[in-house]
Amino acid sequence: MSTSIGIDLGTTYSCVIHRGRDGAETVVETADGGELTPSAVYFGSGGHALVGEEAKRMLIRDPENVVTGIKRQMGRDFPLEFHGQRYTPEAISGIILRHLATDASQALSVPLSDLAAVITVPAYFGVAEKEATYAAAEIAGLRCLELLAEPVAAAYAYGLSDGPDVTSLVFDLGGGTFDVAVVGMYRGAPRVWAVDGETRLGGIDWDRRVQDLLWEQVDKLPNAEDLRYDEEVMGAVESASERIKRQLTGRGSVTERIRFHGQTIELRVARQAFEEASRDLVVRCLDTVARVRETATSLKAPTVGQVLLVGGSTRMPMIRDVLGARLDLPVRLTHPDKAVARGAAMVAEQLTTATSGSGRRDVRPGQPGDVTRITPVLPRSIGILIHSSQEPWREDPYVLHFVPANTPLPIDRREHVVATMVNGQERARIQLYEQGGAVPSQEPADNRILLEGEIVGIPPRPAGSPLSLYVSVDLDGRITVESAEGKARTKLEVEAFIHGVLDDAELAEQRQVVGGLTLDR
Repeated sequence: MSTSIGIDLGTTYSCVIHRGRDGAETVVETADGGELTPSAVYFGSGGHALVGEEAKRMLIRDPENVVTGIKRQMGRDFPLEFHGQRYTPEAISGIILRHLATDASQALSVPLSDLAAVITVPAYFGVAEKEATYAAAEIAGLRCLELLAEPVAAAYAYGLSDGPDVTSLVFDLGGGTFDVAVVGMYRGAPRVWAVDGETRLGGIDWDRRVQDLLWEQVDKLPNAEDLRYDEEVMGAVESASERIKRQLTGRGSVTERIRFHGQTIELRVARQAFEEASRDLVVRCLDTVARVRETATSLKAPTVGQVLLVGGSTRMPMIRDVLGARLDLPVRLTHPDKAVARGAAMVAEQLTTATSGSGRRDVRPGQPGDVTRITPVLPRSIGILIHSSQEPWREDPYVLHFVPANTPLPIDRREHVVATMVNGQERARIQLYEQGGAVPSQEPADNRILLEGEIVGIPPRPAGSPLSLYVSVDLDGRITVESAEGKARTKLEVEAFIHGVLDDAELAEQRQVVGGLTLDR
């Protein structure tokens, strides 16, 4: 039987929790005895690498060979090179997962091959980012049971799957991403009503505002130019910014001392200045909250009655204060750093419950391990590119969204009908797009290319003959495309690829590269 773990694979920090059948939880500790692992990788020479706190410390000594925040590059063509070797975002994320899995294997005294994980991703991740996360798990040699949206995982940890008597707004501000979800009941079952977010907004953006304040002071010093371009000073400022941000949670000001050529430089940051410098980031959060509440209302969701804070960045007083004042609702903050991993562990435990001889899951109602699944939703609308040749009255191509955002998952064979253009047409090109901005738009530039390919093997038919295109999306947010034609719905082959996803050869190459690394501990 597999041993289940829940992994919060964060932009800045990651957390692993195991939940037993009796409900007891084990937080997998780092080598330093901490509960959170910095999502940082240091590439040393000779095929050696470090992950976690040791890698983060190398930001000061050797910043050129340290990677942080790789989660923001998932699903993108963003390879990096260290010591002559190429690493994709999937590979770097896979290195972090391999390190986390090794820690879990040692803490739980089980072989790494026996581990089975539920890995969390931002609710607003698109298809490519989710596929990239699956690839990272494969590169790490870790079995991934499911990808779980982070605010949904937090909802499990807060007990919302047990029949909440109040609809909740889950405000999840992590290190690099931001999600908001409205979670409540529908016909006696828990569900997500609406999600929204930004995949490039999180705690590291507040860190950069601290850095800006520090550099403003450096620029006033006599030797400012030397300091600006000194790698150790640059690393020290970057390293200090997060620490200062955390200290400002409980203090009015913080003084930081940086060493430079034997001298000590004192820099001071006041909370008021920090909050003023970060005001636009808070406004972006509030705009997202307003959108998701408006969407939930349009979908006839019950009125939101409380706010649940998730993610270490929600500890900042500016976040709690502005939400309480703007929404006039109770605001709950309970273990924000571990809520996502805890919810993932709950789902992972349920998915790995022993099966009977028939292969069906042995459900034992009332046991601590049982949780009622919360129905997730599609975060971004999916549409097809319509060309002017298909609609001659239009001059420019546009995206027709036929699978709306916030549709409950899974989605089974949502149909869109296209037509052949010429007599005897054997192939038909298809291009699927994913909503790129905060709201759906018909402009191709406002969307992201999702899938591109052809329907092939079309039998001889006159021009204008209908072809059915079916799009399915599973609970993980992974997409499947099928096609059929004629009254008999004869199945047609679809040859297509998802943009931003490694092909089999690239995946095998990156597995070999990561497999050859020695992760020092």
